[in-house]
Amino acid sequence: MTIVTTGQITIVDNNDARPITSYITANPGPQQVYTKDESTVSYSPDWTTVNANTGAVLTAKVFIGGVSSAQDVTGQLSNRRWTFDLSTAVTGTAALISSNAQMAAAFVSGAGLTYTAAHPNGAASTLTIKSNMLDSVSQAVIYFEGDYTDPVTGLVSHVVASLTLGMVRTGTNAVYLMTRGTDSIEPATGATKNVAVVAADLFRAAGVDTSGITYRFYEANGATQIITGAPFSAKYGLKTTAFPAAPTGALADIGTNLPASGAWSAYNTLVIHESAVTDIGIFRVEAKDADGTIYQLFFTISDVSDPYQLNILSSSGDKLQNGVGNTNLTPDIFYGQNRVVDLTGWTFTWTFYNKDGNRGAFIDTTRTAVAGGRNITANTTGASAVLTYDGTAITTLAAGDILKIVTPAGVDRFYEVASRTGNTVTIRTPSTNTWLNYATFPAPAVANDLVGGKLYVCLASGGQRTTSGAASITVTGDEIDAKGRIFAEANRP
Repeated sequence: MTIVTTGQITIVDNNDARPITSYITANPGPQQVYTKDESTVSYSPDWTTVNANTGAVLTAKVFIGGVSSAQDVTGQLSNRRWTFDLSTAVTGTAALISSNAQMAAAFVSGAGLTYTAAHPNGAASTLTIKSNMLDSVSQAVIYFEGDYTDPVTGLVSHVVASLTLGMVRTGTNAVYLMTRGTDSIEPATGATKNVAVVAADLFRAAGVDTSGITYRFYEANGATQIITGAPFSAKYGLKTTAFPAAPTGALADIGTNLPASGAWSAYNTLVIHESAVTDIGIFRVEAKDADGTIYQLFFTISDVSDPYQLNILSSSGDKLQNGVGNTNLTPDIFYGQNRVVDLTGWTFTWTFYNKDGNRGAFIDTTRTAVAGGRNITANTTGASAVLTYDGTAITTLAAGDILKIVTPAGVDRFYEVASRTGNTVTIRTPSTNTWLNYATFPAPAVANDLVGGKLYVCLASGGQRTTSGAASITVTGDEIDAKGRIFAEANRP
């Protein structure tokens, strides 16, 4: 079978906490202008000299209550932290940019270039950055997190605010990438399939630069380099298209001129077979100039050669209230403007993503056996932590199974099972479910820090659901923590 269309739905679980407003301010502002002519570089504003040479200052603010009674509670939050990934805290006082991998990935490292993350009692949290953004980074998203405990209800709300720092290239020394060609794969009129063709050009003030420029192309949302060998050789090819000629391509170009892993090539044009794209594909191109500076650009390709559309119908709409209740999700297929009534032979693969966009897993309510999950009564720490839960032992747990853990603060985590004994289960570095890792969902760091949280057993099929025909799946309030996205792949017979 071949995947011909995909669909998704987002479900929100509202809570009873008082309204919370959070944001991050930036002094002197969140954006820099970068100019470069080969090796001559300048920034405006220069964050190494602003605010009396202390650097750019990001300040987090959190208010509780309505417009007329809002109170600043930033200094009252517990577990305050700055992150780039909603996982690993940025800490340090006058620390070198190079001393922190997250900072070094977004900002220039060097002597005297520092950052300070401060969370003083009773005051706003600040992140001071005495550096400029890397020329290879067009934007960086910085998050502030903390936990607010309502003094009346005792409810704990996890607060997240974000700010996007951006860098633009402008002026007479601006350097930027542009693409030209086709942005969709059209239906073929005969048996021969169509392709999409995209050429990339590096522009400077004087025009297109082709001297010593080399390129790399990436698929899978811009994460995976397109290289020689399977599966890329059946889906892509490279060639050269001189500016301003319109790029062209054919099936004969597929599999040609692809580079080795990590290598650059002089070919500026990507030829894309329709099998490489399901509905919409996100790609990335990098161009390296003569002095080694790398520029990048994302672009999308739509596949309209298979005119199927998957809609997802939800019996309870797109919201659950306070983690209670459930909703049934049913696939609904259209071919063009006509609804496909008979779904005999169709299959659907459903995948769950949490509020942060990370892949998770659906709960196996039969094996969990208790609505609302099992209470966690103890846990050790590290990559081989042991978790203890209450109630009857879950004897069907096996190596490779997935657990969903909801911490006392309401943060969901997913772990892979190594083994179980009685009412204890040992987790491990994921090996069966390769999409799962401790970078996304950190292992317990403090003994008994999960006590008071909940444990659920997930479906043994890698946490995914598979249905046939017009069958529905049921999503419960236990699966939706603040927000969840359910993604479906439709396979036509």
